[in-house]
Amino acid sequence: MQSTDVAIPECFAYFQTVDSPMARKVQWQLERYAKSHLDVSEDLATAFGRAMNTGDPLGDAYISAAFASPKGKARARKNVEQALRGGIESVVDPSPGLVAMFEQINTDPEWVDWPKVEHGAEVFRRYKELYPYFGMVSFPGYALESIAKPLALTGAYTGGSAFGRFLETCRLWTDTTEPGAMRPGGAGRRSAVFVRTLHSMIRHTLLPHPEWDREKLGMPISQFGMFGTLLLSSFAPGQQLKLLGYRPTDGDIEAMMHHWRYVGYLMGAQPPWYPETLAEAFKAQVLISLVEVPHPGKDSEELCRSFMDTFRPAADAKGLRRRYGNLRYKAQLGHARYYLGKDGYRQTALPDPGLWRLAPLARVVPNLTRETLRRNVPGVAGWIDQVNRRARQEFLSRNLESGEAKFTPVDKLSR
Repeated sequence: MQSTDVAIPECFAYFQTVDSPMARKVQWQLERYAKSHLDVSEDLATAFGRAMNTGDPLGDAYISAAFASPKGKARARKNVEQALRGGIESVVDPSPGLVAMFEQINTDPEWVDWPKVEHGAEVFRRYKELYPYFGMVSFPGYALESIAKPLALTGAYTGGSAFGRFLETCRLWTDTTEPGAMRPGGAGRRSAVFVRTLHSMIRHTLLPHPEWDREKLGMPISQFGMFGTLLLSSFAPGQQLKLLGYRPTDGDIEAMMHHWRYVGYLMGAQPPWYPETLAEAFKAQVLISLVEVPHPGKDSEELCRSFMDTFRPAADAKGLRRRYGNLRYKAQLGHARYYLGKDGYRQTALPDPGLWRLAPLARVVPNLTRETLRRNVPGVAGWIDQVNRRARQEFLSRNLESGEAKFTPVDKLSR
C-alpha cells in the first residue's frame, strides 16, 4: 500500500504535539481506561503520516482512467453496478482498472473471520441512539482542515443538503450491518463499493481544486481518514454509549471493530495497521487524537450547525408540531453537549443547551433494563434485534426518497 516516497503532509502534527502537556494528558486519560501503556512507535506514526497522503490506489486508478473520456465517465458507475450484480465477467469490455478493483473486492483477506463479522453487525444493531450519535461525535473532526475542507467544498453536509446526505450515510450503516449483508450479492457489499467509487470521484474532483493544498493537507478522504472513520463506527460507540446504559463486552466491541474493518476493506481502506483488541484500539485513539491540530472556523461551525438544524421543526410546522420540533432540537443539543463534553461542545459554536444537557440521562434506565433482559432472558436478544432492524428500515423508508441512496457526487462544488 505504501511507499517511502509518499510525502507526509504539513498538517500531520503528531511529532510536534506528542510531548506537549495536552498530549500527555490525552495519553494519560486513555491509559486509565485501557489499563495499559499506549506507546505509539515512531515507525507506526510515520506510516500513518504517509497514510494521510494516500488514497485508494485501485479505486482512484479506475476512476481516473474512466474520467479520461466522456463515455468512460458516463459508464463508470454503471459498470461497477453491473459487476456487482452479475460479476465482472458480465461487464462488456471491462477496463483493466475495473478488473483489478474487483479482483481485490472478490478476494477475502486472510484475516477476515466471517462469524466475527456477523457478530459485529449484530452488536451495531443494538444501539438505538447510534445514528444521531454518529452525526454529533463527528463534530471534533470538522475542526480538522483535512476533514472539513472536502465536506465544505462539496457542500455535502451543509445547508439544505445536510439531512439528505446524512440519510444516505444512514443507508450505508443500515445496509452494511444487516445479517449476511457483506457476502457477495448482499446490500451492504453493494453500498460499500458504491461509496468507494464515490470517494474516488471526490478525490478526482478535489485534487486539482485551487483551495486544495496537497502539500499541506495530503489526500482528500485519505487512508488515515478512512481508518479514523472505521474506529468511529465501532470502537467509539462501543465505549461511549456505555454512558447511556448499554453493556457490550470487550468481545462485542472487538467484533464490531472487525466487522467495520471488512467494510473498510471493500471501500478501499487498507491502513498500515488496524487494531484487533481494545488495548490496541486505545493506542490508535492516541494517534488519532494527536495527528492534526484542530482549527475551528466558519467551515466547521457551518457543518455542525447544518447537522443540528435537521432536528428543528419544518418551516411550515405549526402548533404542537412546532413545539415538539423545538423540544426535540433542544434535547439533541443536550445530547451533543453530553457526548462532546464542555470543551468539545464550545468549539462547535452551537447554542448553550442549558439543563437539556442532562436529557441523555433519561435514556440510561430504559437502556440498562433492556440490556439486562437481553443478556439474561432467552429470546429477548432476538426480539430486540428484530425490533431495531425494523425501526431503522422504517426510518429510512419514511425519510429517504424511495428508501434508497444514490451515493453520487455533487454536480457542482460549493465554491
